[in-house]
Amino acid sequence: MPGATIQVPLAASGLRAAIEAVPLWLWQLLLAVGIIVSVVALYRTATPSGRWGERLRSRFVLGLPWGTLLGLTFVLCVYLFVQGGWGNLRDPVSLPFQATSYAYPLGVLTAGFAHMGWSHLFGNLWAGLVYGSIAEFAWSHYPTGRGSESFSSWLTNPFVRIGVFFGAIVLTGLITAAFSWGPIIGFSGVTYTLAGFALVFYPIATIVAVLGWGQLWHVYSAFVSPYSFAEAQVRYDTVGWASTAVQGHAFGFLLGVFLAALLLRHRRRGANPQRIWLAAMVYGIANGIWRVYWFLGSGRYVQFKAVGTALVFVLAGLIVAVVAGSDRSVFSWLPHVDRSLGAPRWQVAASVLLAVLVTMSMMGAAINLAAPAGGELPDDAVEVEDYEIAYVENVTNQQIAVVDLPFLDQVTQIRSSGVIVTSEKRHLWRLAISKRALEARGSGRVLVGGVGWRSSVWATRSGWSVVGGNITYRVFLDPEDREKRLVHTSAPAVADLTLSNRRIALRPSADAFDVAIRRDDRTVGVAAIPQSGANVTVDGIRFTRSGRDLYASTNGTRIRVASRQVPPTRQ
Repeated sequence: MPGATIQVPLAASGLRAAIEAVPLWLWQLLLAVGIIVSVVALYRTATPSGRWGERLRSRFVLGLPWGTLLGLTFVLCVYLFVQGGWGNLRDPVSLPFQATSYAYPLGVLTAGFAHMGWSHLFGNLWAGLVYGSIAEFAWSHYPTGRGSESFSSWLTNPFVRIGVFFGAIVLTGLITAAFSWGPIIGFSGVTYTLAGFALVFYPIATIVAVLGWGQLWHVYSAFVSPYSFAEAQVRYDTVGWASTAVQGHAFGFLLGVFLAALLLRHRRRGANPQRIWLAAMVYGIANGIWRVYWFLGSGRYVQFKAVGTALVFVLAGLIVAVVAGSDRSVFSWLPHVDRSLGAPRWQVAASVLLAVLVTMSMMGAAINLAAPAGGELPDDAVEVEDYEIAYVENVTNQQIAVVDLPFLDQVTQIRSSGVIVTSEKRHLWRLAISKRALEARGSGRVLVGGVGWRSSVWATRSGWSVVGGNITYRVFLDPEDREKRLVHTSAPAVADLTLSNRRIALRPSADAFDVAIRRDDRTVGVAAIPQSGANVTVDGIRFTRSGRDLYASTNGTRIRVASRQVPPTRQ
């Protein structure tokens, strides 16, 4: 059946070409029409008769959450004009806008509003819009007390209330950046605060928002990429949850809950504990507040699922106790005890929650007071303004070492390898590209900069893998407008085979790679690895290069001894 074997790939190739020939806007128009038809059907079936608008205008000026919109606009402006996203929408400068230390105020001031990239920004803007709108609806632009009227005092002025809500968003961004553990970047600390606030007042709406979040993201993804092709392949993947500031998220969430509980008590509104508990559990698990983890070094981590999940359950119970706890004394259940003694139960729970927030803040402050140390850098480090970029192996990760735990050096003295970025001015020490990622991808870019400027340094790695799995390699750093620089050569790689009592080793040199012959633990011959299609003879063994493979021949025996690792083309 040779004909069938040929026709299948041709048919698949033709189908792919036909799909790619359809204009992108046509796919997007198809999706837009589907959304419009569905929304119109809902509108006509529900027959709201203006009730939706009336409900929104009862809490919002002109029916819009202006405080949330102002906050999101501020975040977008930071991305476009501070991080340089205006001319590089999907590639902003992020390193200088991370909260690394109180000694670097710019990072602390911008970290809560800056982002790593467009998808990071878009996700936080969507979450901020959804949870911020619910939280602002609970806050309300108009006074909610019985008999109260707008403009009767400064706090009942709708425009003042909008300003207060917007100011709270900005202040929360500063607080979450200042008291989170380690370098953070992103608006997610604020979105978690807004979600915690929304959850207390409208738990069911918050659950719906949590469950609908994935669907909203799917709709956006379908619009940006209407179709995709896929095939099975082996590739390097990072540990996504290990780059998440879980403590910052939890801190923001609990801060929002605490503020909402105080406002709810002030307004003397009741709360449904069952709904709030369910919403807290759904949100905590769906948004990864349970992800308690630590570093093991070399791109490895440990995640404590049982501990983290137990903490979510405890937090849900604590939240219910704070929001819907009784005014009865904490000792009222004891016999023969004056029930007037002791604080109300909800106040005790609120004190516990406040103590948790204060403890987390103190730990965050202690970490941010201890700036990362630069450590010893190789002499061949690349300097770009106040940054230094270098390739290192098996060095102490100074970013983690700022956490000093007595008698637990093995927890904080983590060893790391890869391309690092340091800056004394910005109190920065960052593993930008891990050794494993550089090996898998062949190349990677480090983007440094500041307000109004940016510069790239490319790291590339090439090497040979010999029979037996050992690898020898070279690493280059290539800064803009300067010559490419060799910054690291590994140890030789010895093939796991013997030819005529000889061992074959490949080793890096200043110019390329050499093949060396060893006999009795002595090197008896060395030559440069030939180009593809050429050959070279070393100590009686003929080496032939065929594309990426290197073959050795002697006495009528020909075997493959090594394969070249070729970096992919830069994008």
